[in-house]
Amino acid sequence: MLEDMVGARLALLPGGLRVLAADRRHLLAALLAIASVQLAYWWIIKPQLFTAPSQFERLEPADPRMAQLVAPTLAGLEQARFRPVNLPTFDCCGPGYRALAFDIDLPQVPETGLGVIPQASGDNIWIAVNGQWAHRPGRIVLPDITYHGNVKRVFPVPATMLRQGPNQVAFVLVRDGGVPWFDFTQPMIGRLDEVERASVHASFMRNEYKTISATMAGILAAMAFAAAFAARYSRYALWVGVLLGAWGLRNAYYQWTDPPFAGEWRLAYYFALTILVPVAYVQAANEWTGRPWRWLRWLGYAAATGLFGFVVWQLGRPAPDGYDLAGMVLDIAGMVLGSLALARFAAHIATHIATGRDKRHWETALLVLGVTVSIIEFARFYLGTTMSDNLDTVLPLLALGMAVAFFERNFTLFRSSEQLRSLLSAQLAEREAELAVQYARQEELARRETLVSERQRLMRDMHDGIGGQLMSLLFAARQKALGPDELTQGLQATIDELRLIIDSLDTVGESLGSALASFRARIEPRLNAAGITIDWSNTLPDDLPELPPRATLQVFRIVQEAITNAIKHSGARSIAVSIGLSGDSGAAIGITIADSGSGFDQRLAVRGRGLASMEARAAAIGGSLDITSGAQGTSVALVLPLPAQVSA
Repeated sequence: MLEDMVGARLALLPGGLRVLAADRRHLLAALLAIASVQLAYWWIIKPQLFTAPSQFERLEPADPRMAQLVAPTLAGLEQARFRPVNLPTFDCCGPGYRALAFDIDLPQVPETGLGVIPQASGDNIWIAVNGQWAHRPGRIVLPDITYHGNVKRVFPVPATMLRQGPNQVAFVLVRDGGVPWFDFTQPMIGRLDEVERASVHASFMRNEYKTISATMAGILAAMAFAAAFAARYSRYALWVGVLLGAWGLRNAYYQWTDPPFAGEWRLAYYFALTILVPVAYVQAANEWTGRPWRWLRWLGYAAATGLFGFVVWQLGRPAPDGYDLAGMVLDIAGMVLGSLALARFAAHIATHIATGRDKRHWETALLVLGVTVSIIEFARFYLGTTMSDNLDTVLPLLALGMAVAFFERNFTLFRSSEQLRSLLSAQLAEREAELAVQYARQEELARRETLVSERQRLMRDMHDGIGGQLMSLLFAARQKALGPDELTQGLQATIDELRLIIDSLDTVGESLGSALASFRARIEPRLNAAGITIDWSNTLPDDLPELPPRATLQVFRIVQEAITNAIKHSGARSIAVSIGLSGDSGAAIGITIADSGSGFDQRLAVRGRGLASMEARAAAIGGSLDITSGAQGTSVALVLPLPAQVSA
């Protein structure tokens, strides 16, 4: 079946083999870019840059035990009732205090002291060694606490607090009612110098890197929001800004030790930002394609609203059920939204990148990596495995790559003046060429429409006018009602009428000046032969905008009709034609045809078809016609607004 489909395609498309080969080449390039980025991250960048082995001689904790504390004090530790536990372990629920105690046996006290990494989850953590506080960051007494529990560092225990043999170590944790769970895993303890040396990379990634990347995300988000108001892909820039802003603020959650809100409000802040990350990713992916699916837009809006409302509602339920269900729904939604983003990329690759219409292969690969990491992270949260921080580590690199690619496509701010000049000149030339082609096409269409319309009208005139005259002459000749002279005059009048019709056809598509000049060249010899002189004056400026083809034809017909009437009916020996600008500000074209004939009495005369036709033509193009006649002759004055106001 596949072979039939391919064969049908090759049979239908000219050059089908070349098209298919081009499709395969573009698709292969895109897949290679995606595979290269994935391999580079998971096999090189992640192991070499983001994962460093913590190798040192560890001291194993003995006799781990846990207790609920009434107060986070040394006295509270002495009075607490500890129970044995196996690590890792957890307990529920806050608000309140928990303590994990264990023993460290030292054959001898290290001169540098000990380094401790608690590997415990609480809003704040204090460390006591042998009945003395070794580490007390911030505040730990409810309700006014600080959130130093997310700061992962090596905490030093000085040698002066240690003794040879068993040493009692206790971690005191507090929860304020936001996150309900206290989590304890195997603490990392060893010689201070060894632990610090082995944990330099991990400490940087957990603290300074998060601060740097959150700051970078904030800057890039601000740039994306600014670009949303100026760039062609404004929706894409907007959602990139939302994605980076949400991720940066979510990172700040771990570093913000003293926020202005606490408890469930702090947790709602975290969940809201965590929801926004996959929603923004889906929307950015959809808009990035340039052909967004509308239903996916609305699905993203609905998902963000529904998830946030559900999480807020769930957080109000008793712990830990509310927290656990909200987290589970959020993890599932993250996987589903990530899969939708991946599906959107796959569809775009199949329809546009594989066909060569979109050549953003490396940009596609970066975005696919981000979606892949996002899906994996939410899956790990859902399955309850150890957090890997893949999303937090890779997103700054993706953000930087996306921002560079976006600004490179849409802005020329950092290009040299010569590059800008060349780019603008090329774009201007391209646009001028497009406009010239469009203008020529429209002009040709207008000319053809005018020509066809006028020919149809003239065919009717020839049938009704010249045809009628010829039939009358033929009938009279058969009846011998006309003498030779009368028949000759009738035929001459018919021939003159036919010549006028041919003259008007020749003017279609010409400018007004050219049409009138051509008419003068044809009519003047005939007038001179008949003993009629013509005084022709044309003072129109050369840069006068051209009239539309229909308006030019109507003006020509008015002048033609006026001169024809003067020849036929006035007995004039001279005709004066004056053409120029009219009005106080020269806002109109004025044409006057005056003869020296006998004229007619305007009060008694019945307007014939010729005069009515001239008036109708003038009105059709927005002009006015004034006809005056008397003993000194007849004058026909046409006033026509300038081309900007002329009706086509």
